[in-house]
Amino acid sequence: MVWKAWIAAVGVVAALGGGPVWAAQEEAPQRLDEVVVSATGTAKTILDAPGAVEVITARDIQDLNALTVAEALEAAVGLVVSRESGRVQVPSIRGARSKHTLVLLDGRRLAFGFNDMVDLRQIPTVMVERIEIVRGPASALYGSDALGGVVNIITKAAPREWTGAVQGQFGVNRDGEAKEYVGSGLVGGPMDRFRFLLSGELRHKDGWDKSGSLPDDGFKEKPGFLAGRFAFDLTDYQTLSAGLEYMDNTYTGDQFYEQQARERKADEERWGYYVQYDAQLRDADQLMLRVNRSEFRNELGFAPFAASGERNTKQFTTQAEARYSALILSDHLVTVGAEYRRDELDDTQMQLRTDKDVDNVSVLLQDEFHLLDPLYVVLGVRYDHHSAFGDQWSPRGSLVYTLTDGLRLKGSVGQGFRAPSLTELYVTSFRRRGQEVFQANPDLKAEKSTSYELGVEGEHGPFWGGLTGFYTEVDDLIETVFLRTEGAGSDRRSMFEYRNIAEADIKGLEAEAGVRLPLGFSLDGNLTWQDVDNKTGGEDIGGMPKYKGFVKLGYELPEWRLRANLRMSYVGRMTYADGDSYSYPLFGTYLAKGFGENFEIFAGVDNIFDKRIERDDVVQIEPTTFYVGVSAKF
Repeated sequence: MVWKAWIAAVGVVAALGGGPVWAAQEEAPQRLDEVVVSATGTAKTILDAPGAVEVITARDIQDLNALTVAEALEAAVGLVVSRESGRVQVPSIRGARSKHTLVLLDGRRLAFGFNDMVDLRQIPTVMVERIEIVRGPASALYGSDALGGVVNIITKAAPREWTGAVQGQFGVNRDGEAKEYVGSGLVGGPMDRFRFLLSGELRHKDGWDKSGSLPDDGFKEKPGFLAGRFAFDLTDYQTLSAGLEYMDNTYTGDQFYEQQARERKADEERWGYYVQYDAQLRDADQLMLRVNRSEFRNELGFAPFAASGERNTKQFTTQAEARYSALILSDHLVTVGAEYRRDELDDTQMQLRTDKDVDNVSVLLQDEFHLLDPLYVVLGVRYDHHSAFGDQWSPRGSLVYTLTDGLRLKGSVGQGFRAPSLTELYVTSFRRRGQEVFQANPDLKAEKSTSYELGVEGEHGPFWGGLTGFYTEVDDLIETVFLRTEGAGSDRRSMFEYRNIAEADIKGLEAEAGVRLPLGFSLDGNLTWQDVDNKTGGEDIGGMPKYKGFVKLGYELPEWRLRANLRMSYVGRMTYADGDSYSYPLFGTYLAKGFGENFEIFAGVDNIFDKRIERDDVVQIEPTTFYVGVSAKF
């Protein structure tokens, strides 16, 4: 009934306000002038960017009421946010494993979190300007972990004009549980040549348990976030900037562990700091120098105490990089770069401590040029030397061929890789209450991929759309191999070891389209088909769905400051290693009304039809949730 009421309300508003709506239709149906930097490291519009690139804007995030980056990626093409290691939410692009997607914050690497993953729940959207997604291998620009693609989260910069905003929100599920309170705000502005932006958010979400049996369906969460961005304009063409962010969350809930009901508590912290120098030396010459430090800390424990469940993990990434782009021979935009990175791990589990680090040194070269007037080409290569496994070359070539003013061909071929993690190289880990032991392997090699893609995209009048096909070969995948069984009875343990034994082929098609409709309506969506062929017969390399789609009917009446949407996300044939398979749609709606220039109220419903899926005693989809909130700008 929610969707019927929504359509009726929007229809009434459209009938009453049809006049001003038509005036709003002069805007482009697709934001082709949106500038992205993740595809080449240099600023490009989406129209000119090589390869498959997508931007999730701040407006898109707001229309989804996405509080975290995980929620903001719901509509992304060819990307699935999956739950791994319990409740960790990680991105997977084009059927690859989650560890094959590199997550960046303003182009900076983040230290790995629990089980070598960056949990997108830990990154709130309060300070996010946009999210850029590069589909396909990007190791030629970014090195390790960009085997499947890149998610680059771009935050708001220190503004040149005074700005401020506050927002409050309350939500609850249909069973009256999981009450959530959210408060956030930001303020910033200039002080002569100095600029700053400060932002923060506090949330509290109650746990919930529909089943009444252990484990709890949802744990209590208490996330907090603080961030600052600072900039000093040395001259009109030189800027010294710095930033920091702190993210903290505590998850608390009950579960059955080692034959006893226990309270599980996980404390997670993320710290980030950076200093950066940017200079425009000539019209097209750009220099960037940056030092970045990222830290992650996790303490996992049980009450009453459970020895096999206690784990303390600390991971650190220190990164120094330099990039210089210059226009050479009037038509070649050449970028050269160098990077040094150290990754460190301090892990303690069952009284076993591992303290290790690895170094990586790299250089890159990229050339952007027009071979012919309608043909734009990007060629790049990167060399990485990793202290644990040796050398790796990562080439990539991309092209954009303009057929007409509204029609383009885009294609690329490239190689990507993922270096074995410190955990896989050095940490002996215990799972299933210590009954399974996963041994490290310091002789692991890097996982590698070769990928091809070809697409066509264009726009005509109120319509826009695109179709892209891709094919990827992945070799030397790291999987666990059973070795032997030790002990007997309650002391029996199964021993496994990490090895480079797997390979796979991934192919697929990505389609996206949109149209500007009369009376203030718009319709857009995307659909991805992908097929993973595990050539070694082991576990599915990603556990990814065969189909993934999204469609949104939007409405906007600018003169009344009214906007709304009704959307559907679809996951088709999600098959797991145990043979279970799921297909499901999820519906949501959002409505916002502004008053004056600076005040707005909003409300919405997620998972309207209360679709629920549970795996390994963990609820994968939360029940129907209602929320309402207010925001103000000043």
